[in-house]
Amino acid sequence: MKHTSLFTAVILLASLLAYAVQPDENILYNGAFTTTRPDAPPSGWAGGQNIKCVEFHSSGGPEDKPYISFFNFSGAPISAPDLRQYGLTLVAGERYRISVWVRGRDISGVTGAVIANAGWASHCGPSGFSGTFEWRKFEQEVDLLESAAEGSYFAAVFAENFQGEIDFADFRLTALSEKARQLSKGAPIRATLAKPVLVPWEPRLHRIPADNPKLTFRLFAPEWENTNGLELTLSASDVPDNIVTVPLQRQDTAIPLPTGARHGNLSATIRDARTGETLLACTYKYTVVDIPQVSTAGHHRLNNLATEVLNEPLAATTEPQVFRFTLPQDTWVYLALQDAEDEPFAIILDNSDKCITATTPRHEVFRWLEAGEHTLTVSDASNGGKAIGRAIAETFNYPPGGFLVTENPPYDAAYHAKHAMGAINTENGDEVPDYEQTTFHSLGHLWLANLNCAAPSSPELLTGLLQGASGMTAPNYDGVTCDEQFFSRPATLANYAAGLRAYENPLDRLIYTWAAQSPSNPGIDDDFMAAAVDASRGRGKLLLEIYCGTKPTEAAARDYLDGHLGGMGQRLRSAPTGVLAGSGIILGDFNQMPYISLHHHPEVDFKYYLDMQMNLLANDPRFDGLGCVGYWGSYYADDEVRRWAYRLLRHYCVEGKTTMLSDEYGFTYCPGHVRNGDFADGFEGWEIEGKVTLENFSGLGAKSEVRWGGGSCGDTCAVFHKTDGETSSLRQTARGLVPGETYLLQFCTF
Repeated sequence: MKHTSLFTAVILLASLLAYAVQPDENILYNGAFTTTRPDAPPSGWAGGQNIKCVEFHSSGGPEDKPYISFFNFSGAPISAPDLRQYGLTLVAGERYRISVWVRGRDISGVTGAVIANAGWASHCGPSGFSGTFEWRKFEQEVDLLESAAEGSYFAAVFAENFQGEIDFADFRLTALSEKARQLSKGAPIRATLAKPVLVPWEPRLHRIPADNPKLTFRLFAPEWENTNGLELTLSASDVPDNIVTVPLQRQDTAIPLPTGARHGNLSATIRDARTGETLLACTYKYTVVDIPQVSTAGHHRLNNLATEVLNEPLAATTEPQVFRFTLPQDTWVYLALQDAEDEPFAIILDNSDKCITATTPRHEVFRWLEAGEHTLTVSDASNGGKAIGRAIAETFNYPPGGFLVTENPPYDAAYHAKHAMGAINTENGDEVPDYEQTTFHSLGHLWLANLNCAAPSSPELLTGLLQGASGMTAPNYDGVTCDEQFFSRPATLANYAAGLRAYENPLDRLIYTWAAQSPSNPGIDDDFMAAAVDASRGRGKLLLEIYCGTKPTEAAARDYLDGHLGGMGQRLRSAPTGVLAGSGIILGDFNQMPYISLHHHPEVDFKYYLDMQMNLLANDPRFDGLGCVGYWGSYYADDEVRRWAYRLLRHYCVEGKTTMLSDEYGFTYCPGHVRNGDFADGFEGWEIEGKVTLENFSGLGAKSEVRWGGGSCGDTCAVFHKTDGETSSLRQTARGLVPGETYLLQFCTF
């Protein structure tokens, strides 16, 4: 009998070991939503970066478990960014159980905790919650739906067009059938996030002050119970015999640099002092600098993006006049001679750079300057004028060229010189025309090539791509933008950060990093962001793609921007030192259907909505110190919107304004010229003649018109039927138009 039991146990053990997932094992990583921060999604989950309507709680759920909340008591339905866990490998047609604890408070709308297939074509799982109820467990057993990408699925909790409050806890996915247990796999993020991460936290690696040469590292090691007996060792390549060792702390460890260290590579190693075992080893490029102490007494802060450092009238004389200004940090500076006539004057920056002459367009230039004191020497200014200097955020545009749309003018060098050059200092993509190179660079502008290096499978892949990139070698470029990384892919973020730190950058070119989605995994995300801004000896930039589609009302738009855009600002403020100053918020200005458009609601003035976004960046305290602003998608913007985007950059960044540019033109969010332009409310506001019917086609707005991120917006349309002897038409009176002004009428036909 004992032998039979032992044999049965061995067979059972072998069977269990054959499973990819065990019975009752939660396939989801951190389905408990364990978190340590109320402003960042739980580890393993991407999205939810809208602090206006999302919160993350470390306790207080059923049996005091962690939980997440989506809430909206604004009086109008909104959509919360869903939380997703990508990378699930599941088996179509096999049996699974999906369960979740839910609590509701006056909840209405489209809500759920589901498993979705590739592209979210469909989903299954508990959904459709409504009303008010206390914590309750919901579960479904399902035969898993098919996926267009075989085996590819993701988990999501969401609330769309909702009001009230809905809370989720203990989200679980378990395999029930034999085949489901054998072939299902959890997200790769599970193994990635278990690895310890050591992040250089402060100061910036290439701004280590010579009078206090030390670094603070922050440790992220979720599976290390404590750091007793562990030590942190620091060595520098330029003084290899000087090694510093300190006890490792559970979170932040301050450590002095080895004596005499100034520039090169730092090696940080975590060891177990009891066994001598090396647990983690990292290498970082670094620079110790003498940081000048300068007075900012004469500075005038204009907004988050601009500070006036010089504003001096010129005497009407041909004698040289010298003006001094200070910069507390390395920054872009706008320099101009205003109110001066076209006479043969000259302005010399720091005694060597003849930056402005009478032939310089607009008598202004941009320059990247280091911290400290600088001089402007003005000669032959016999008609006076005013010397202006402003420290500004970097202004960025992608791309300078154009995607051919017949109604748009050519976005050529002449267009660029007229509308863009006074607003931007960094162009990205396309090629610098030979005839424009000299002028472009003499005005202080940068031109970065774009490099496709999304989701590198290894650090070596990234370094190889950088070595062969034209932007890192060709003389007409200043560097590259690496396009693009995703916060939902932590394994590739780790590869990217390691590759970026390993790259030697022999020509000292600029490396900027495009990143999409919201940071959601503390440690890996922080290390990635730090590596991005530490590239190119601290001149790297993290370009965060935040493309905001319109909302039906101004109140809904402000609420959305406050959470979605403002939430990113809040996250950047909690990142390693220097990340905020090294980051760019890149907005979307594309509005060309059927190519790609953020203009989802025909009643909305898209220009006013773009102004709202830039005004938030210029004035909201969460963006105080932001290093860069700009636009992606200018080749998909029509002429009016593209010129307006440049004008907004000029208004807020170069001129330092705080008020909306729209106020100067009388623009409003919903001007009321046309009502119900999408027939979302049937034919309300329209007069019908003949036979016209209302129909809905799923995907018409998102896929045919390409309203990017617009969901079902635009799926309703009016269908005109041909009837003998009868004309079919829809008509309404356009309101609020001003005679003599120019308007654009736009519509889609199929």
